[in-house]
Amino acid sequence: MSNISTIIPYFARDKNSNSRLSNNIAIESMAHLGEVIIYDQSLSRIDAPAFGHPNIHYKHAPLKFAVPFSPGVTRNHAISLAKLDYIFLLDVDLLYSDRFYDCLYQQAHELSHCTNSAFEMYPCLYLTKEETERFDGDFQGCLESFLRGENHRVEGIALASSCLLMNREWFLQLGGFDEQFVGHGGEDLELIDRLTRHYPIGPRPADYGLNIKAQHPGDYQGFRRYFSYYALPHLFAGRFLVHQWHPRPLTHPYHKRRADNDQLLEQMLSRSEAERGPLKGPVVPCHDLHGELPDFREWMIRLQEEAGYPVNEYPGLLRWQDGITPKRPLWRKLRKLYLNPRAFFRDMFKPTSL
Repeated sequence: MSNISTIIPYFARDKNSNSRLSNNIAIESMAHLGEVIIYDQSLSRIDAPAFGHPNIHYKHAPLKFAVPFSPGVTRNHAISLAKLDYIFLLDVDLLYSDRFYDCLYQQAHELSHCTNSAFEMYPCLYLTKEETERFDGDFQGCLESFLRGENHRVEGIALASSCLLMNREWFLQLGGFDEQFVGHGGEDLELIDRLTRHYPIGPRPADYGLNIKAQHPGDYQGFRRYFSYYALPHLFAGRFLVHQWHPRPLTHPYHKRRADNDQLLEQMLSRSEAERGPLKGPVVPCHDLHGELPDFREWMIRLQEEAGYPVNEYPGLLRWQDGITPKRPLWRKLRKLYLNPRAFFRDMFKPTSL
């Protein structure tokens, strides 16, 4: 048996959620890397043939009435049941390629020869609704479409994501996910902050505490830019996942918590080292970049051109391709105004990147 416990938190949000869990062949394949722990907090239990696999452990623990679903809390419960040395965090909306699967065990093996605080973080491409409906496993095609600056297959990217591979004992020593985050967002980025604090890839920038989102990584600021130094090399090596589109209704208690979680995250990440309190263990630098961090945009362009994607043909990490109309439907603008009015008005006056 390999040494990875794949952790999948779950809560049925709509009628399609159950099928994504019970029919997700990615879940069954992950069982061959060790074990899969599915922690289901939906009201109704799911029965699926794949759950009969001896390495897939399905735990049904329905939430109490009126308690919002919290991915961080659910992951903490699931990880408490894990038995293996490394944990990999996977959400039910995510899919990965054979190439990614083949690399994961090797990366866990490499981490075992590093400090316990070493970790890997993998990027996610966000598929459009249309691509989700017709997706046939063409991961490379989706990547190249996005890098060309197109938006009909992929609508966005997250370099910093919750798709983390890390030592289980170190996760527990850090204290796991912060359970102040309830509902959608924030808990993964706060954990990444603590992981990078003990395994720094370079000095943190002066604007580290900024919680400002951007469509294209070239416009990242603050902690999102810093976190991206860990994740970007995986993208060009084919070690990424794709996120299947699903609705995010404003009225759902899970999504309504996003603005509060964003504010909590910003408060926590803007604290001084003295305010954060003592470290949980030694600081062991990540040696991937060997010292001072290079300028992010220049480094990003160099990496992609070395990977065979000249930026004049593949501008997607910086901007949309010329002639592409950004997809900014009215419902999305209203959603942002409702959930986070401060960010809505700030972005209205943000200059467009070149």
